[in-house]
Amino acid sequence: MEQLYQKIKDICRKHSNILNVIILALFCYLFLFHNLGYYPLVDIDETRYVNMSRDMFFLRDYVTPYLNFENFLEKPPLYFWFNVAAYHLFNDTGVFVSRFATALCAAFSIFFTYFFASKVMRSKAYGLICAFVLLSSVWFLLLSHIAILDMSFMAFSMAAIYCAILSEFVKNENKKYCWYFAYFFMALSVLAKGLIGIIIPAMVVFLSFLAFRKTKELFKPSNILPGILIFLLVAMPWHILVYKAHGSIWFNDYIVKHHFARFIDSSMGLGRKQPFLFYIPIIFAGIMPWSVSFIWQICRGIKSALKNYRAAKSIKVWFTSDTNDKKVILFSVIYALSTLVFFSISSSKLPTYALTLFPALSLIIGYFWWGYVCFDKYTKNLKISSLITFIIFIIAGIVGAFMFYFPPEILSIYMPKLSTFGNWACIWLIIMPLIGCLCIIAKNRALLFISHVILMLGVMLISTVHVFPMITSFGQNELEDFSKIAAYDKSSELVTFGFARKYSLMNDFDKRIIYIIHTDSKDIEDFKKVIKNKKDKPVYVIIKNDTFEHFKPQGLFEDLKTVEKGDKYILFVTK
Repeated sequence: MEQLYQKIKDICRKHSNILNVIILALFCYLFLFHNLGYYPLVDIDETRYVNMSRDMFFLRDYVTPYLNFENFLEKPPLYFWFNVAAYHLFNDTGVFVSRFATALCAAFSIFFTYFFASKVMRSKAYGLICAFVLLSSVWFLLLSHIAILDMSFMAFSMAAIYCAILSEFVKNENKKYCWYFAYFFMALSVLAKGLIGIIIPAMVVFLSFLAFRKTKELFKPSNILPGILIFLLVAMPWHILVYKAHGSIWFNDYIVKHHFARFIDSSMGLGRKQPFLFYIPIIFAGIMPWSVSFIWQICRGIKSALKNYRAAKSIKVWFTSDTNDKKVILFSVIYALSTLVFFSISSSKLPTYALTLFPALSLIIGYFWWGYVCFDKYTKNLKISSLITFIIFIIAGIVGAFMFYFPPEILSIYMPKLSTFGNWACIWLIIMPLIGCLCIIAKNRALLFISHVILMLGVMLISTVHVFPMITSFGQNELEDFSKIAAYDKSSELVTFGFARKYSLMNDFDKRIIYIIHTDSKDIEDFKKVIKNKKDKPVYVIIKNDTFEHFKPQGLFEDLKTVEKGDKYILFVTK
């Protein structure tokens, strides 16, 4: 038996890379793809981007994105191309397929992080730990399950940065290939998100090489000239075609408004002004279950940096990067801080932008967990931070159990099956942290790390079945049911009155325009015209309950009859 065990151990050691890839593939499936189509598209940005992808698929126009039969020129096309490719691959435009490209980009970032971290630190264990830190982080997991653009941008900007930095860790004859791939991925990041796909990689790479004192590498003709050519061959064709199709209209909307105006002044863009420190709580909450250990690492890093600064003769000596460890940590800190500062000084801020930092955070957090698991370093601090983390989850489980057995009215309305979900969720949030505490007592370092990952795996699997579907319960289900009724008659038209754009209506009422009318005086006149001028075909109208009560005395709805009334909305049709 002992000989068999030793033989298996030797085989695993010999083929560790293949084994690690298999393990990552299994966990990527469980974390990212399992239950991906179980819950409906969420009516935030997901329904908008998915319906744009479906329009591109049906219309076969791969240059101009459309939304509700109008040109949508503010976004580049790569995400929509990926979705269209998935629709062709699966011959389906359903929910799972619509999210498939996002999950695939997330899996790509996991494997690329493993490859990069293993290479620069010459340790497959470090690569595996960093990959699992990224894979099990709350914010990364949440955005990998929603069909939006940010995951593809994060993946390709990360790949561009990694390839450029990797040139410092490979043989001289291979450096040029690293740069070629860096420019290739930078072009993809531009096609995924716009000009920021140049700014973020260029900024991080320049500052990193400046810290390495090797800025000359950035401007070597043998690297930069072929690199620029590769970039232009990949990124320019779409920009040329879309400019030919729409000219200055596209330039003003895409370049001026949604790049420079949004960055300089949110009132000129989309009005998403937030305080400078907006991203700090998002990052600390989003990096769970590693948040507490990350806070300790920040404190330790600041203390160590101040100590080294006092001991150094000059700032040049302070920024030493003479070993792989120092280079990787220095690069990771630059990656995280420069990206955070860039997004923080932008006038327009969205929570999803914080995702761009997470590969860098995984390298930093992974470094200390690697030291703990493989070399028994940082033992006291990581044990304490793990214990605090487990206590937080146990408290959450206890509070959750109390809420599920004595639910507030709002939970009773939108989650009628609280008992089953509550039992499983709360048991998991209590039992797994207790197992993690046993790992601390048993001094099993590897199992302590794994317990964090398995804890988040359970949270993710439970969330996709019970939590994510709840999001659509707050009125979205009513809208989708009403649009199905309106779509049944192929000659009908659909009007929404008095509420913001809800693109979940397009999930069933597709291939036909939806008239979206607000409540100012001009819009009210437009509403009257739409109702009175459509006598030859049925016009369905969706109105919020409170809006209906407000405008009812004005006689706006005399030509309508009620089809169905819901908790938030009412469906009417012309008489």
